[in-house]
Amino acid sequence: MLKELFKFLLNPNFLKISLLIIMSLMVIYNALLLLNWLKQIKKPELDANFSLLYRVKYFLRIFLYLLVNVKLYINIGLFLGFAGLVAGIVVPQPKVVFPSEPALGVTEVTKDKPLVINFDRPIRKENLKYSISPELGGNWNFKTNLYSGSSALSFIPIETPEMETRYTVSLTEIRNIVGVKKENYLFSFLTSPIPKVTAVEPANGVQGVLPKQEIVILTDVSHNELAQFSFELSPPAELEVAEDGLKYILKPKSNLSKGTDYTLTVLRTLTVYNYNTKKTRVLSEKQEVGKSSFRTIDAPGVSSYSPTGSGVLANSNIQVEFKQDMNKEATEKAFSLTPKADGGFSWEGNRLLKFLPKNPLEKNTQYTVSISKEAKAADESLFESGLSYSFTTIGYVTVSGFYPANSARNVDIGTKISITFNQAVDHKSAEDSFALTPKVDGSFSWNGNTMVFSHGGFLYSQNYAVSIGSGVKAVYGLDSIQAFSAIFTTKEQSIVLNIPSYRQSHLYTCMAAAARDALSYRGLSVGELEFVGLMGYDPTTWSGTWRDANATWGDPNAAFVGDIDGNTAPGWGYGSHWDPVAKALSKYRTVEVKQSWTVQGIAQEIANGNPIIIWWVNGVWPAYEVTWQNNGRAIRAVNSMHVQVVKGFTGTVQNPTSFVVNDSGYGYPSKTFDVNTFAAKWSWFGNTGIVVR
Repeated sequence: MLKELFKFLLNPNFLKISLLIIMSLMVIYNALLLLNWLKQIKKPELDANFSLLYRVKYFLRIFLYLLVNVKLYINIGLFLGFAGLVAGIVVPQPKVVFPSEPALGVTEVTKDKPLVINFDRPIRKENLKYSISPELGGNWNFKTNLYSGSSALSFIPIETPEMETRYTVSLTEIRNIVGVKKENYLFSFLTSPIPKVTAVEPANGVQGVLPKQEIVILTDVSHNELAQFSFELSPPAELEVAEDGLKYILKPKSNLSKGTDYTLTVLRTLTVYNYNTKKTRVLSEKQEVGKSSFRTIDAPGVSSYSPTGSGVLANSNIQVEFKQDMNKEATEKAFSLTPKADGGFSWEGNRLLKFLPKNPLEKNTQYTVSISKEAKAADESLFESGLSYSFTTIGYVTVSGFYPANSARNVDIGTKISITFNQAVDHKSAEDSFALTPKVDGSFSWNGNTMVFSHGGFLYSQNYAVSIGSGVKAVYGLDSIQAFSAIFTTKEQSIVLNIPSYRQSHLYTCMAAAARDALSYRGLSVGELEFVGLMGYDPTTWSGTWRDANATWGDPNAAFVGDIDGNTAPGWGYGSHWDPVAKALSKYRTVEVKQSWTVQGIAQEIANGNPIIIWWVNGVWPAYEVTWQNNGRAIRAVNSMHVQVVKGFTGTVQNPTSFVVNDSGYGYPSKTFDVNTFAAKWSWFGNTGIVVR
């Protein structure tokens, strides 16, 4: 209770009123006191003849009385003391009474609505410092009202603040009129939000917009002098733009085209306006803020028509369907057919016109149907453009397609032949005109206008010619007067044995890995090292210089030579040729070594189901002949020797075109080489191979 009373008594407004009352009472009291004294004092009668000295003495006497009069002296002392006390209370540290919060919401600051900062009592203008950030040009005005006992600082911008921006105002050196204490004050305000488009009429996707219809764009906030909106219409059309508060009204200067899809794009540019220069400055690029696509009402016109294309039956009627209800009489007059044909009109409803020829149309003839712009809708509106289209009546029988297509290659041997005609034909007549060379027995079936020839199978790598002779009878049109033909080639024969592939475990055991693949195909499981043991090992160590014919080493024609991982001098191993491998294989299966063999021989053995192990160069290391000595005999070898299993071929046995191998050394389970590459790599070892039966 006491706290609230004390707060009330120290309120600046209460103190101001109290001071005014007391000062008024003192003035009245002292005035009455002075009047009373003047009545009691003996006044000498002054005469105009009194000297100047006498007059001075008279007024000095009054002044001295005032000084020695106790009541008046005490009264004046009390008055000055109380006035000083009140002044000390009235002039404490000033406070900002508006804005009262550090962060204001949306605040409009313009030339006509300046930003005003109010203080609760007078302040010293000389010390006060102020700024606004981001920088905003403008004028600061300071005013003190002694009667109300307050000060105000106002900011009038030179140009409009940027939209949707928070500005910060800083006040420093806020002092009272005595200037004893100082304070700082900081607050911010937010400018109006950037305007957005809230609606566009016609809305997106609307159909049937009238050619003269106004387009209305609504925005959400006032943006005069702060943002500019512009509008683009595609296809282009001139627009008159009127602004009405938050609304823009677009009026086409001329009618929009009927039956047209339009897209309106709304663009916004942020600006500021300078009140001094009365000019607008652009702050941003144009930004798309709205879009609406609509379609104008369709003009009188045609929505569909028939018949079209070619092969039209001679007894066909002509139909034209319109987009609106039509004036039948005017529309029939606007109809024409070239070449001319007699006939009459009929209508289904008010939109579908039918022309019924009196006699069948001429076959193999192009007709043109026209609807001129004289045709009228039921509302008497004219066509914006006429209609003209052509069709061709059914003519001669032709072949519109072969399958396999002409010049097709790699055709599967089981492919059926399909021949499609351009119209319905007599089936027997078409079948009788069919020919296939070389001849293949088969049968016919039909699917619409397509004749299908089924057979028992073609030969591999064979060229075939299929033809349809002239004179195929038509059902509705004219019989064919020319022949049609196509050729195709079947695919090559491909035989690939299902031989598994194991990657070799050691650098120089490719012949053992190849043997493992071949034996696995025969249902036998033999490891690489086990097979090398069966081949035998020549322990002769290398002596000499590589590629020196007098060097000595083991005999690869008798056993495995060198280290299986190439760890002995001269830094590599070698392996063996075919005889040691054949010897080891013979312990499991019947084998036959072939030398100076042919690719046809390999193809024949594969066709018989037998895998072939061959020796050739790997194509990675340099290939060249190497000679060394063993027990007085010269040993011929080949650098980059490699051993693989041939598992398949394409083409015929007499003419193979490629071979498929298992490459255990490089991890290819099935790699294909054309026959020339295969033969070149194989020739380094005299075209040698082992047949594993």
